[in-house]
Amino acid sequence: MDAQPVLDLIAGARPRRWFTFVGIGGRGGAGKSTLAARIPGAQVVGTDEFWDGDGFDLDRLRAEVFEPLVASREARYASWDWGARRAGGERTVTPTGVVVVEGVCALHRMFRDDYDVRVWVEAPYDVRLARGVARDGEASRETWVERWMPSEDRYVERDDPIACAHLVVDGSFPLDV
Repeated sequence: MDAQPVLDLIAGARPRRWFTFVGIGGRGGAGKSTLAARIPGAQVVGTDEFWDGDGFDLDRLRAEVFEPLVASREARYASWDWGARRAGGERTVTPTGVVVVEGVCALHRMFRDDYDVRVWVEAPYDVRLARGVARDGEASRETWVERWMPSEDRYVERDDPIACAHLVVDGSFPLDV
């Protein structure tokens, strides 16, 4: 995945604060986390960290990350420990440099106006499913097919995060490139 167009977009951004706020959205397995990791020095917040065991707690993400950062204050939050299936350790994000929020719902309507840069990562269904199963194990295939992917499709149809993106990135290439 070529991160250069995203890096160029970030470099040309006109941040409204002391940091450049970047949102990277896309369906599961599209390559969002991989792209975020390729932004040198960025502080990355994954929307997956705001899972509460039943769903994504977007109100908590708004209150604990967006509100403090938009006010140029440090953000503190407890991330979700997927392995232990409970709240994990506290994380801190400072309003400096580049701050990236990445995840399926990163470009949700309640967040998108706060970003300086909005990116959507797109990849075909079969690529995303293969990556999800490779990461989560074969036993997760049914959950991906019957729960996650249809839920993401409903979100995209309802919220139209692609329309707000400054750039759509092709995430179908091998992620180790």
